[in-house]
Amino acid sequence: MESNSVTHDGFVKTKSYGRIHYREAGKGPALMLMHTNGASAHQYELIAPLLAKHFRVISWDMPGHGDSDPIARHFSMEDHAKALAALMTGLKIKAAHISGASVGGSITLAFASLFPARTLSAIPVETPCRSAEAWGSRWSHVEANFAIPTQTVSQIKERVAVVDAALESRWNIDRNKAGGWAMVDVMWGIREFRATVAAKKIKRPMMIVYGKKGPTIADRDALTGAAPKAKVEVLQNSGHFPMLDEPSAFASTLIKFCSKK
Repeated sequence: MESNSVTHDGFVKTKSYGRIHYREAGKGPALMLMHTNGASAHQYELIAPLLAKHFRVISWDMPGHGDSDPIARHFSMEDHAKALAALMTGLKIKAAHISGASVGGSITLAFASLFPARTLSAIPVETPCRSAEAWGSRWSHVEANFAIPTQTVSQIKERVAVVDAALESRWNIDRNKAGGWAMVDVMWGIREFRATVAAKKIKRPMMIVYGKKGPTIADRDALTGAAPKAKVEVLQNSGHFPMLDEPSAFASTLIKFCSKK
């Protein structure tokens, strides 16, 4: 999953969120990419070279993940959004296209609702939008998936279409860097976040992306109903991780939407 497209790999030291690690490639309008729970900036290595032809692409390690500083308390989606704003300030980015998958999608909604002037467009991808009751009924499954960092190839294949040795290694490196507590804390943050409330506040251009084979498309009506003006794209051969399952199609979808904004 490594790529030679990275032009800079560094840290921004923030006052409230510690050091935040990021990877950067390309020039042009800024495009911020946020990974899924238990992953890192490396998750976007397959599509970074494609996007870097059009944008200044920055993928981060969210607080508590990757090489960013650990967290010592609960982080809400709003906390993560403010951390992203601090990263952008450190990189002297006034405004950017904001996109993230899963928890990254929740952070995208939180950021765009809190910082409209810093949002060129918002692209939440495979973003959960479940009721409190739905979260409660499946919480034992959530804990089983995230409290134990290392996963077998069979477990990974339940979520990703193609798993090779490099992906297996990266997957478990990143999950072990984060650790079980931090990953479950992320899930609490998603569970407590009111995605529809945030979506209703967003006035910037928005595209909501789903993988046809992913777990969040079943709840699409709740999120799309809260943002009726948002464009909706469904990637036919993707599950919860379109940057891994269908990188070329996903990159093309981002390029086409963001280039018009």
